[in-house]
Amino acid sequence: MAFEIFRDFDLTHSSTFQTKATAERFVRVEDVDELRDALAYAKEENLPVTILGGGSNTIFLSKVPGLVVKLDLHGFVLTQDAETGDTLLEAGAGETLDDVIDALLDAGVGGLENLAAVPGTVGGAVVQNAGAYGLEMAERIESVRVLRPDGSVVDYGVGDCDFGYRHSRFKTEAGRGEVILSAVLRFPKEWVPRVDYKDLEAYRKTRLEPTTPQTVAAAVRAVRAAKLPDPKEIGNAGSFFKNPVAEKLLWHHILTEHPGIPSYPLGGGRRKLAAAWLIEAAGWKGAERGTVGVYKRHALILVNLGGATGEDVLRVAEDIRADVEEKFGLRLELEPVVAGEKA
Repeated sequence: MAFEIFRDFDLTHSSTFQTKATAERFVRVEDVDELRDALAYAKEENLPVTILGGGSNTIFLSKVPGLVVKLDLHGFVLTQDAETGDTLLEAGAGETLDDVIDALLDAGVGGLENLAAVPGTVGGAVVQNAGAYGLEMAERIESVRVLRPDGSVVDYGVGDCDFGYRHSRFKTEAGRGEVILSAVLRFPKEWVPRVDYKDLEAYRKTRLEPTTPQTVAAAVRAVRAAKLPDPKEIGNAGSFFKNPVAEKLLWHHILTEHPGIPSYPLGGGRRKLAAAWLIEAAGWKGAERGTVGVYKRHALILVNLGGATGEDVLRVAEDIRADVEEKFGLRLELEPVVAGEKA
């Protein structure tokens, strides 16, 4: 093997929440051949495998058994579709998403700027179908290159990826064991700004400047910085809960009890509710429980107050879920992936 296997590897700084955790074994891979070798090694040793990108959507418990594989798969290639004039970008799964956005802006390509400052890698953004300020990754994805469990490499079109709200095939049984190698993104020749998101629109009204990909990106960064903690300064995993959906009867009951609750209409009389509003209404905004807190500026963000373990985080998350369910009859679903086992 051309790579080194580390035993009892400290994972504390391998996730943005920075929970205290140890991997039984750990390896970094830089290309598909090393990835194949690492997965073959795990199979020979009968080790479960955890794939790690930027760790921005992962909560590590104290012990992570088996082999943690860190994907350092890089690459950034811009081409142009001769027929449409669209710009195509192929980016490695290990590329930092924000670095990719900066490189696109430097190249004069707009279309991904609404995801500026979203932490994590391209691969992780595909798995999660990352979204922010009116844009989701799925809207820009042309295809995704994947290493399948049988060792073959295939390209999935966007229609094969089962994208939904914070969802993709790579979070389902169908995608079990598949590892994203790279993604091709398409950016239309004619750039159309997405600036009608409420917070973004309000911020832009305070500034007299032309609407360009660069100014939209700057506005997104400013709005995020005003509301969300920087994981380099405060450990967190971004939005910790998905926005829940209330069926018609439950929605009418909630609306009767809480007439000011914000919601978004869906089909069949269902409504998507703002998880942050529910958590704040349940009294959790700014709360601190030992090593874990709820961010004072945004109730959807759990933060590491220092030395938190994954178990600490999940205990607080469960208390929040229980209080919201008791008050509103809705069970919140966690957005981050939980990896490992209790010590």
